Amino acid sequence: MLLLWLPWFWLLAPFCAGPDAWGLSGNYKGSFKKQLSFIISKHPNYRWGGAEDPDKGLDCSGYIFLAAKWAGIPGITRTTSYRMSLGLGGWTGRDVATTEAEECDLPFWTFDPERPEGHVGAFLRRQDGKLGVTHASSRRGVVLDDFSGPFKTNLTKVRRLTIGD
Repeated sequence: MLLLWLPWFWLLAPFCAGPDAWGLSGNYKGSFKKQLSFIISKHPNYRWGGAEDPDKGLDCSGYIFLAAKWAGIPGITRTTSYRMSLGLGGWTGRDVATTEAEECDLPFWTFDPERPEGHVGAFLRRQDGKLGVTHASSRRGVVLDDFSGPFKTNLTKVRRLTIGD
């Protein structure tokens, strides 16, 4: 009897661990990365509240939302970077150490103490192979920057999305 249940256990065990153990699945992660890169290539300007059309401009959380929406990530809603950092609006995930950051993890910054986690982006590999950060800059629009300087010193959280197939 045990031999009949063992294959089912091995097959179903990963799903019983819960969504916090899954991580952003390979399909979603690859698609999210492609959408982030596609939006960067369109060079959208910054527009506060922008979240639907790169030609009209995007803000930081709108950029991340739009890329995730176009990637087909289920259950996410348009919300603020602070609410994303808390995992609200379908942005389920877990915090990871900066040293463990990977592509498509979401970094959050606090540039203004009145707005904790007031800015969000995503980690992407740059052409030189180093981990960079893409975000919607209020001065330069959607860009891919080095992960250095104020991006390191003002970093308050890195969150790995845990949405599976």
